[in-house]
Amino acid sequence: MPIDPLAQGSGDAADWIHACLERSPAVLFRARCHPERGEFIAHWLSANAERLLGAADDLARPGGWIERVHPADRDRVRVAFEYLPLRRSLIAEYRMLGADGRYVWVRDERHLVALDEDDTLLVEGSWLDVSDRRQAQDRLHAREQLLRQLVETGSDAVCLVHTDGRVAEVNRAGLGLLETEDAAAIIDRPLFQRIAPGHRARAAVLARRVMAGEPVVMQLDMLSVKGRRRRIEARAAPLFDALGAVSSAVIVARDISGPAAAESRARFLAHYDPLTGLPNRGLFRDRLLQAMAQARRSDTLLSVMFLDMDNFKDVNDTLGHAVGDQMLKGIAARITACTRASDTVARFGGDEFGVIQTGITTVGDAADLAERILQRINAPMVIEGHELHPSMSIGLIIYPYEDHDADELLRSADLAMYKAKREGRNRYQFYAADLNRVVQRRAVIERELRTALSRDQFRLCYQPQVSLQDGRVVGVEALLRWHHPERGEIGPEEFIPVAESAGLIMPIGEWVMAEACRQIAAWGQAGLPPLRVAINLSAAQFRHKNLLNDITAVLEEHAVDPALLEIELTESLIMHDVRNTIATLEHLRRLGVQISIDDFGTGYSSLSYLTRFPVHKIKLDKSFVAELHKADGAAIARTVVGLGHTLGLRVMAEGVEGPEQVAFLHEQGCHEAQGYYFSRPMPPGALQRLLAEGAEALRERALPVWREGDS
Repeated sequence: MPIDPLAQGSGDAADWIHACLERSPAVLFRARCHPERGEFIAHWLSANAERLLGAADDLARPGGWIERVHPADRDRVRVAFEYLPLRRSLIAEYRMLGADGRYVWVRDERHLVALDEDDTLLVEGSWLDVSDRRQAQDRLHAREQLLRQLVETGSDAVCLVHTDGRVAEVNRAGLGLLETEDAAAIIDRPLFQRIAPGHRARAAVLARRVMAGEPVVMQLDMLSVKGRRRRIEARAAPLFDALGAVSSAVIVARDISGPAAAESRARFLAHYDPLTGLPNRGLFRDRLLQAMAQARRSDTLLSVMFLDMDNFKDVNDTLGHAVGDQMLKGIAARITACTRASDTVARFGGDEFGVIQTGITTVGDAADLAERILQRINAPMVIEGHELHPSMSIGLIIYPYEDHDADELLRSADLAMYKAKREGRNRYQFYAADLNRVVQRRAVIERELRTALSRDQFRLCYQPQVSLQDGRVVGVEALLRWHHPERGEIGPEEFIPVAESAGLIMPIGEWVMAEACRQIAAWGQAGLPPLRVAINLSAAQFRHKNLLNDITAVLEEHAVDPALLEIELTESLIMHDVRNTIATLEHLRRLGVQISIDDFGTGYSSLSYLTRFPVHKIKLDKSFVAELHKADGAAIARTVVGLGHTLGLRVMAEGVEGPEQVAFLHEQGCHEAQGYYFSRPMPPGALQRLLAEGAEALRERALPVWREGDS
């Protein structure tokens, strides 16, 4: 490590500064760093560095700092400091390997001093150990979650009120006391309006006492949202901020009106399960009828699930009903944690539960939820010192695939659940046999996808892209194929959605990019003229923090000109998070990579945004090319080609299958085309032969006789 420059001074001032730095909890540093590469090279560390970091010689080499950062924090920290050239000063908190070999939380504060021509930054800053504060925050968060659970599951109404009397929060019991399920009808509105006339003056006096810092107990009449009057007993207490001033008040209330309380309890029991607080079978059926009507209106699907615990009777018989009840409460919480607010979870009685999953578009959505529930349920559960290993069988039915009424849907889901038990328990089963086959096929594909890369089962085929100006092959599109050793070729339309939902699309996409660049280099070494290769990027790849680094690395590894790599993005993908999309596209363009919008016309691009996207090409979707013989299809094609000319973009037509389409595209001034009329996708060797032996045939197809005569 370089010598501390302060040590070169003399006299009391240098000694005093040294002593201050030694006693300071913050480690000061001066370094050069390259955030995008995660490099940090310390040129100087203050004398107290060893106390926090131990021997710090590794921080003087490029990879030493990032190796000390906890693996789970590295990507986040890299991205945070990439904005240092723009922000000049940045702060990040992360875990860093400390002097005793354990990770400590540090607050890293960096200030940009200078920016070199190679984008290397000269920075000054400090590391401060904030482990104690982070641990306190974690404990506080856990305590807050516990208190929130106690409040939400309690039978008393709990309400948090601002100093001006507006409601800040209210729990479920409070909404029940006020006879509403809509929290928006209560929150941010004056609580005073819920006090019955004749009791408001006294309530105002008590409220002033609370806001002055005094807890009070009161009995008064209140009005529900429906106008019903009831007597409550309320305990109100002030809450204080860090300076000791009253910041809000908490009110805990219960209904003491006798018959009204009994009526409220009866209403609750009529619709909810008293043990878990979930809707009961009756309310579940009402919500199912509503969900079915909504599915018909919105043309979406819904799934109905019937869930039953496996071997639950053994728990009651061996450990007692008290443990069984606690287990059922825990199971209810686990199922609910897997669902969305728009879904319904109910307890039918005993160990039977139901789920309504609304607004889904595929059978796979239902299967994914069932998988999540099973995985969550299977986690061990400790109750009164007993470690339990719960499991569950689930039956599913999809509406309106099965056009049943509500009762038939429940019965069918119940039948499917019993089939799941017969098949071995701890699994889910669809009511319809063909859906089971689809889901089972999907599960097999997911399982085998996980080994397909390591077993070299993926291939890239290449489809030529032809210039309509001179008939040359100007590029190819790389298309992924999966050659399964037993099942033969599996189409991307079948395995790509599975890869996306299973989180496998990133490694597959990285392989595609690397293989495409390797092939570009191989063709160059074989003497072929430069050939642009287009690859499709998934949404996960495009939004990944390391996209630019990954592309740069693979281009450098294979010594490929960036202009020979074309990134294809769908129209709907680029319209998500437009601001960050534009920034990423700008980086790609500066890198030299070509960018095209795939399936243009099928998404929802705004023209104002399209003018801001730094793209080179738009691809007319094949669905419009197929309709060129119709007035609407021809009109759309003319519009897209004209739009491309206006914006200075090249236009390519996909799915070209006949000479009439080529003639039309020529007439409109379309620049490029690809499709079966020119060539099907083929392996790299076959493409190389086509370029050597069939280039003239492709030219003749791309340039009709009338066109050649004109030229």
